[in-house]
Amino acid sequence: MPFKSDTLSQRMEHACYPIRELFPLSEEIRKTGAEIYNASIGDPVPYLGTASYVVKAYRKALKEGKTSYCRPPGDFGFLDEIAKRYKRLYNLDIDSSKIFVTQGLSEAVAFLVESLMDKGRGAVLFNPYYPVYAPTVGLFGGTVVLSELDEGHGWAPSKENLEEKIKNAKSAGMDLKFMLVNNPNNPTGSMFSRKYLEDVVEVAKNNDLLIISDEIYDEIILVKEKMTCIGEVAKGVPHIIMNGLSKNWGGTGFRIGWVIMPEDDEGSKKLREGFTNLLSMRLCASTPAQLAGVEALSNAKAHRRYLKYIVKNIKERAEFMHKRLNEINGVSCQKAKGAFYLFPKIDLSKTKFKNDKEFCTELLRKEHVWVTRGSGFGLDSHLRTTVLPPVDILEKVAQGIENLVRC
Repeated sequence: MPFKSDTLSQRMEHACYPIRELFPLSEEIRKTGAEIYNASIGDPVPYLGTASYVVKAYRKALKEGKTSYCRPPGDFGFLDEIAKRYKRLYNLDIDSSKIFVTQGLSEAVAFLVESLMDKGRGAVLFNPYYPVYAPTVGLFGGTVVLSELDEGHGWAPSKENLEEKIKNAKSAGMDLKFMLVNNPNNPTGSMFSRKYLEDVVEVAKNNDLLIISDEIYDEIILVKEKMTCIGEVAKGVPHIIMNGLSKNWGGTGFRIGWVIMPEDDEGSKKLREGFTNLLSMRLCASTPAQLAGVEALSNAKAHRRYLKYIVKNIKERAEFMHKRLNEINGVSCQKAKGAFYLFPKIDLSKTKFKNDKEFCTELLRKEHVWVTRGSGFGLDSHLRTTVLPPVDILEKVAQGIENLVRC
């Protein structure tokens, strides 16, 4: 019997990841021997490396044969070090039993959404958003409600816009379950101030919404302004903190993230139970990677050295690229405060292109410059470029954008 073309479920219509959609075209170009100037993927490892002391700890775990299954919620030693980190950085007292280790934050998002979404339910996202969020909500039957970030004011959230979008969704009969914050932000490089986060918490509290905060870039800060963890302003309000080894330690391939559910309301207790069941179904995250994580979090002195190195390089490259993009006629770009991205706006009316997808495809085809379309993050007429490559590559990226805008 043939495999029918209608075998896939309808939910698969939501399965997409715009950041990698031009990969087939890039492979075609590479086969010709041409060089590609890649600023599409937020992976610091090819440019800045993984913290060496963490790699050493990984090797040690492998040599000692520590490669068996571990507890589904995570290794006890690693959970304890995560709790200590939040005490050290944010003065938060977190019980390690309320921390769960995931295979990267993509799994964390998938499991949280799977736990909370059903048909008729909704989730509030800030637009633009990281492109795993919205498709995952759709995969599990939910509907996304978008609250726009203000580009003219450094991509700041608007309390008024947030309240209006929530009110309209509720009036339409939608059962909103959570609000997802990404701070520092991917794709914009912005960072919510403490005041803005206090507004977000107030709105969530007034509307019985769980706050989920993705803080994977919380130590990659490019300005003097202090990063505020959601746990500092949401005490007593149901909230979740997500983070991991991928960015602050350059451990993208380790696939180690964590989820913190610190509150003791009935909803949080039930969510912890359900989340534990999902973690058990997938057995566990990588044991040696978690043991390397113990060293990553406990060796604060070595981490400070690594962090100083990567932040210095990222800041220099972000400042160069910000200045260079704003020199291009028809391009405007806000300055980054954290992470390693810029999200420039392209005046497509000055080009021959109908949308940013066409622009990015032709940019790769003609100029061999690979960036990601802004519409993949919820906002057309924008591009997301990483600032991880060295300045000479970033200059090639900027020059390619300028050439295409002019043509």
